[in-house]
Amino acid sequence: MGRKKKLIRFKENKSFEKLFEPVTLELMKQDHEFKGKWLSDYFKRSGRLVLELGCGYGEYTVGQAKMMPNDNFIGIDIKGARLNLGVKQIEEEKMPNACFIRTQVEMIPAIFNKEVDEIWLTFPDPRPDRARRRLTYPLFLDRYKKVLKPNGSICLKTDSKELYDYTCELIDSLGYKTIEKTDSLYESTLLEKVPYIQTKYEKRFLAENKKICFLRFSF
Repeated sequence: MGRKKKLIRFKENKSFEKLFEPVTLELMKQDHEFKGKWLSDYFKRSGRLVLELGCGYGEYTVGQAKMMPNDNFIGIDIKGARLNLGVKQIEEEKMPNACFIRTQVEMIPAIFNKEVDEIWLTFPDPRPDRARRRLTYPLFLDRYKKVLKPNGSICLKTDSKELYDYTCELIDSLGYKTIEKTDSLYESTLLEKVPYIQTKYEKRFLAENKKICFLRFSF
């Protein structure tokens, strides 16, 4: 994406009501105004609260919000130019059950407090050379514990067998609960349970005949 197009999208982002862009330094000093109160004070409606971390263009966030209008969805990513597309869609379609936050995943404990029902990690960077940066690394899992409800779950959808195997082995070693898993989603009965939403990346991976892995687990 060219610099000019990025600048246009960044400027557009400032006008969106459904996009939050908290300053990291401020979050380090003071929690977000809606922490612990997203359903009551922001969405002002009942239903589940679901996060998509590293949401990119927001396809999964928007797709789930459309499929499950009684629940509430928040997409989180640090790249504002990508978020622009998802935010624009939910604003144009006046969707009451979705919004986006531009921030680093590391900051979610300052934004949520044991109020999240489900976290989605959709095709995160597998970080083959930097395990500490994987979104399923123990330090990240500790952050998820702080924002999930006691019975909340985490869903990983990935084309990386390495990341899938790493995560399966990790949660087993930590004594966490595997709810369901498959290393070939489209050849599994689990496909019926997973929202049928294909992101730009997933379509590309499928065209390359890559297997899609899926894992759902809880603490």
